[in-house]
Amino acid sequence: MGSLKHQLPLALTITLMSVCLTGCWDRTETNDIAFILTSSVDIEDDGKYRLSYMLPLPGSMGGASGGGGGTSGGKSYYIDSEVGTTLREASSRLQMRMSRRIFLSHRRTIVIGEKFAKKGIGILFDSVPRSPESRMTAFLVVTKGKGYDLLNTEPKFERFPAEVIRELTKSDQAIGTSTKDIGMALSFGSDPILSYFEPKEGQAAKEPSHEMQMIGYGQFKGDRLVGIYRKQEANGLLWLKNQVKEHLLTFAIEQDKDISIQVTNGHTHIMPKLKGDQMTFQIVVDAIGIVREDHANLDLNKAEILHKVERKFAEQVKLSIQDAIKQMQKEGTDSAQLGLIVWRSQPNVWRNQLEAKWEELFKEAEFSITVHASIPDTGLINQNVIKEGM
Repeated sequence: MGSLKHQLPLALTITLMSVCLTGCWDRTETNDIAFILTSSVDIEDDGKYRLSYMLPLPGSMGGASGGGGGTSGGKSYYIDSEVGTTLREASSRLQMRMSRRIFLSHRRTIVIGEKFAKKGIGILFDSVPRSPESRMTAFLVVTKGKGYDLLNTEPKFERFPAEVIRELTKSDQAIGTSTKDIGMALSFGSDPILSYFEPKEGQAAKEPSHEMQMIGYGQFKGDRLVGIYRKQEANGLLWLKNQVKEHLLTFAIEQDKDISIQVTNGHTHIMPKLKGDQMTFQIVVDAIGIVREDHANLDLNKAEILHKVERKFAEQVKLSIQDAIKQMQKEGTDSAQLGLIVWRSQPNVWRNQLEAKWEELFKEAEFSITVHASIPDTGLINQNVIKEGM
């Protein structure tokens, strides 16, 4: 009897453990899931929303030549689209014709059509965060024309266009614009920027490829697109936001003689000052670059010539900042979030005197810009290697 008493608790323990080791009752098999690589949102002429999804085709994923823009084989993905009075309705209609459950956790980018962006992107911050699968780290980008047109490009280097969008947005040359970053900017009442793309036909190829390129940043006033920062204005915005990325500046150093300087590093310090109703910003910039090409055949060994190039370099940085400020003040958009700098330095003054009329104050604000530029590296050579005396 004693041994039986000891055996019963043991048997009960084993039984309970076996119950705990049973499989997940609510598991979903991988082959029952439709992974969303990227999506786009557009607005139709009748006011309805168009939602497009890019999904991989599992049966076409085996070979390396089956890429969307590959030179052989079929596409390893497909794009489907639907309309609805809300984005969720459009998604529900897409789900009704899919044999697998739509799964958003692998979505890394959301493409916003230009017309949708001009009407306002605020609706995305009601739709996206309501789904636990949606990542707030996904990048938001704006595209010229329709969002699904960007999805239908066929880049050669990547299997999926979604990968190209993601890599360009998070590259060393761009400011990443995640859903979280944009949401925080809008919640503060600031004016965000979004990476701006457009489809682009490849050049000088026997069979032109349908590529895409990032050409700057969408300029938003609140949640509405009002303009685009291109080239010089986009570079100036990088300096104002103190998020300097590698970029190339090409300018005339002499008559019809250009030089290319690669910006490699830099720092911006902004000091706001308020006198009455006049807002002033003192901007001090340190810029570091390297010579990449010199059509003037300058002797950069000579200090006076190198200093001349550095002064021209500083002028170009200053011009880019001035162009960015001009575009911001024209539309009344604080794309550089200068108001946030004021709030951090003088929170009470911001709350009691500035916040309610910030747009008007910003349009009339004055800027003092000082740029210190240096070129510590002229490359592996100081003159053209075929120049006499080299």
